[in-house]
Amino acid sequence: MRIIRGFLLVFVLLTIVVVGIIALVIEAEPLVQVKAAEQVADADTVHDLLEQVTTSIEDRHQGHVITVSTQQIDSIVGFLQRAKSEFRGYVKVAPSGTQVKASLAIPFASFKGYINIDSTIVPADRFVLDKLKIGDLYVPGELAVSLVEWLVNRWTNSDIATQARTQVENVSMDNQSVSVTLRPLDGFLRQLNEVKNGLTVDQDDELRDLTAYYLRYISWQDITLADTPQPMIEFVRLTMKRAQQKSTQETAVTHNRAAILALAIFIGHHRVANFVGDVQPDADKALRPASLPQLRGRNDLARHFLISAALKVLSEQGVTLAIGEFKELMDRAMGGSGYSFVDLTADMAGVEFARVATTPETARAFQQTLSVIQDENTIMPAIDGLVEGLSKQAFIDKYEKVDSPAYLQEVERIRQRLRQIPLYQ
Repeated sequence: MRIIRGFLLVFVLLTIVVVGIIALVIEAEPLVQVKAAEQVADADTVHDLLEQVTTSIEDRHQGHVITVSTQQIDSIVGFLQRAKSEFRGYVKVAPSGTQVKASLAIPFASFKGYINIDSTIVPADRFVLDKLKIGDLYVPGELAVSLVEWLVNRWTNSDIATQARTQVENVSMDNQSVSVTLRPLDGFLRQLNEVKNGLTVDQDDELRDLTAYYLRYISWQDITLADTPQPMIEFVRLTMKRAQQKSTQETAVTHNRAAILALAIFIGHHRVANFVGDVQPDADKALRPASLPQLRGRNDLARHFLISAALKVLSEQGVTLAIGEFKELMDRAMGGSGYSFVDLTADMAGVEFARVATTPETARAFQQTLSVIQDENTIMPAIDGLVEGLSKQAFIDKYEKVDSPAYLQEVERIRQRLRQIPLYQ
């Protein structure tokens, strides 16, 4: 009887502690109210940040300074906000410290609560979190960083988080930017690659092996050796016909997922394989067709379509569309192709393609339709009349921002065209 009473007492105490923490952490109103459409307005500036990161990776034996402007920070936070509607973020940069705020919606039946986070990163000769407030719960910054470091190290069975922390040699800031001085990345990147390979073991082995199979299968077809551009639908037809032959009603979704990933790796970009695992027969030479496949007479649309389909397989629809939209906003920069609703159409069509392919009720019929596809109208709507090639100023003059009525009207035009395709109904 005493043992039972003891267990009951411990249970009650734990319940009180958990309820108390929840009461401190969950709040009724969000801390952040910023609109994502305003944050992503300067997405074209992210090109410069990507170049800095690329340089630091390629020249990994030297130290580098990565400078992130307030516009770049806002754009990245805005992208995250458009990808995950329940997230809101805000960053304010100042010489004395950079304040980072975030709100995450947490639904509870009829009540919608929010986890609000308020933290400050201060200038120092390392990464220093000065404070962290979650709801009404205060956590010392050093304790919070150490806890995250311990959790990541434990999850990866390595000291990769500790290494990442020691890579930071200095953090400084002014009113316009944050500068991070990094030690040479060579050792860290080598260890990161080892960690990645170790984590691959825990990924979906069946999906990885099937993706490798379909990648080899499509690379062996005669069409891949053609010296002139071939229609993308021919590659799709051959791959999906094989998927139909190899799968059953119960396994159709898995085979379709693998087939889509293989096509995205083969035609879209070989780096898609990084999300799947070791699927290339030769690690030093990625498989690819001899000439660039086309969709609506364009290779860029074929790549947009298949990469978006792969991202849908690997993630959620909101994330996939946000990536496509953000990429178009970046392309408004000087030297880019400009904002293109044509490219966005291919992105959205790819998402619908993957949705039907990976829905259990439609997966088998999808294979049947695609195994005899003869016309790209089966999967891709018409692109005539859609605006593309807009510079940043031209985009602002015509649409203002990505949630304006004019912009949403263009997106609705694309959705209407997608709804007219029988496969996606």
